[in-house]
Amino acid sequence: MLETVVSTLRKQEGVDDWLARHVRKTSTQHYVIGSDPESEREVTSERVIVTVMNDHPSSSGDQGSVRGEAQVTLLPTDLQQLELKLADAVFMASLTDNPTYAPAGPAEYPAVELADPEMRNAPRLVAQRMVEQLTQAVDNEKGVRLSSAEVFVEESHIATETSRGARAQQIQTDLLLDFVLLAAGGDDEMEAQIAFKRRRAEDLDVPAMVRRQAQYARDALAAATPKTGTFPVVVSDDALQELLMSEGYSPLVLLSSGQLKYQQLTTWEASRSIHPQEPTGDPFTLYSNALLPFGTRSYSFDGDGLPGQRVPIIESGVLSRFRASNRYAQYLQIDATGQFGNMEIDTGSVPFASLLEDSGPLYHIVAFSAMGPDPITGDFVGEIRLGYEIEAGRARPIRGGSISGNLMAALATATLSQESTFLGDYLGPRAMRFPQITVAGS
Repeated sequence: MLETVVSTLRKQEGVDDWLARHVRKTSTQHYVIGSDPESEREVTSERVIVTVMNDHPSSSGDQGSVRGEAQVTLLPTDLQQLELKLADAVFMASLTDNPTYAPAGPAEYPAVELADPEMRNAPRLVAQRMVEQLTQAVDNEKGVRLSSAEVFVEESHIATETSRGARAQQIQTDLLLDFVLLAAGGDDEMEAQIAFKRRRAEDLDVPAMVRRQAQYARDALAAATPKTGTFPVVVSDDALQELLMSEGYSPLVLLSSGQLKYQQLTTWEASRSIHPQEPTGDPFTLYSNALLPFGTRSYSFDGDGLPGQRVPIIESGVLSRFRASNRYAQYLQIDATGQFGNMEIDTGSVPFASLLEDSGPLYHIVAFSAMGPDPITGDFVGEIRLGYEIEAGRARPIRGGSISGNLMAALATATLSQESTFLGDYLGPRAMRFPQITVAGS
């Protein structure tokens, strides 16, 4: 399919440059209702995502040409109307005026571990094993039952070509485990939905995950509302990942973006501190790591055809460089780093257990119901799904209420655990302790 699309692109009138990304995916899917298998299926899909670029005179009458681009997704059934669909994309591109830039050219691509051999060779057996481990682990937990679960084992073949000679291929696997637990106690019932995504099956310790989530669900039944005030707060594991990454809308990722720099939407400057005040906590160093073995955001090449890299973005609280896609690197005349990979953060020197030591009260947050930092200001409010109030060495579960603050200000004072954790697209401290965070509760 890719060869047909590329051959037509080379002859298509009005296409001055182009990028084509071919994706073939096989997905083995298992569904569970209660503890019983509900259905199994295998789904295959194929598509080519084409970006066409058209050079034309500026609509403002300025001298010189400008470049517009448009993207179209083509399915195998679209090949009969390929020229028409590409012509429509050229027309859309002709309506946009942007500064010119060139697609990626030939490059050497790094070898990155993206595919689990077991998932490639026996996807159905991997899915069945995940279901069996899940149901057995839940059966061993008192007061908790499995409501439903989904397991997807996927293999993707990705190939990219550009009009400037870039050609690359990679194979990756993805494993998604999504399940709902119900915890009952007295007249109350608590539901918790949990989803994990990994590239390699052995990176999902299902029994350990169930034990932890089952305990969280039971604790939530007895949880009280936190106090209102300013307290030390420890955020750990998946909750910390959510605070820092925010499902793709992380201020750390966006404010270091070359696109936002070009659009004058970020106040950050290279070689300047990201913190609004003098740092007093552990040094904060962050990398965009596309080379992390089996990271869910790892890649040999990105969507533009740029090679994967491990790039320091923030070093000891100072922005070392803007990360930039192929297009915005050319606009800003800086080195291209490619799309953001996995978030890697240097650990601290304090044991996790020591972060929780306090005469109290101290709040330890392990799960948020919602977390949505403002991607420009870094201000955040996180609704607490579950946490623990620690006072005089005793912990009581809490839920409801929220924590709030400014992410960059909080990181300036944070103490980082010496233990690291790998959570698919995050490799960094297991926990961070913030000495003063606003807690809203009772």
